[in-house]
Amino acid sequence: RGALRAIVGSGILALTSQRRSEASPRSIGFPVAPLGKIEQMEGKKVGVSPTEVKDTLEKGIRDGEYFINPDAMPVEIFDDNCRFKDPTTDVKGLSRYVKALGILFDPKRSHVKLKEIHIEGPNEVKATWEQDGYLKLPWNPYVPPYTSKTTWILDKESGLIISQEHEWSISGIEALRETFT
Repeated sequence: RGALRAIVGSGILALTSQRRSEASPRSIGFPVAPLGKIEQMEGKKVGVSPTEVKDTLEKGIRDGEYFINPDAMPVEIFDDNCRFKDPTTDVKGLSRYVKALGILFDPKRSHVKLKEIHIEGPNEVKATWEQDGYLKLPWNPYVPPYTSKTTWILDKESGLIISQEHEWSISGIEALRETFT
């Protein structure tokens, strides 16, 4: 309950103070807290090709719906200091993002449908997917289907993902509003 208040409270603070120092123009980008310090995660697949990264992401989304199910997140292809950004949050650190996933959507009552995924360049993978479901909040709000376009940037040397950024078909403000209905 305290973590939930911190998430909602930091979102409201971000909306009212317009903190955008590191946020892209399409992101409110407030930090999610408290998620603890960045921890090292084992089993990294260093030096894999962009095709292998794409295939691993595709499996993690299509089979495991990793955006709503932290247990299905393919942590082996993400750098521990990866930055995760969407229109409402900005999280630095893989272990912190995995924790954030675990407190947001109810994976038993939520869905992710991958529409397409492709390699955009030598260090970039892009995907389009749709999501809907129920948040793990006391009032159990339903988030209607929305589309997301995700870009993953790979480190040139290690091949690990160093950035994951979502663009949604709804605004960050609309997403926060749906949280309270």
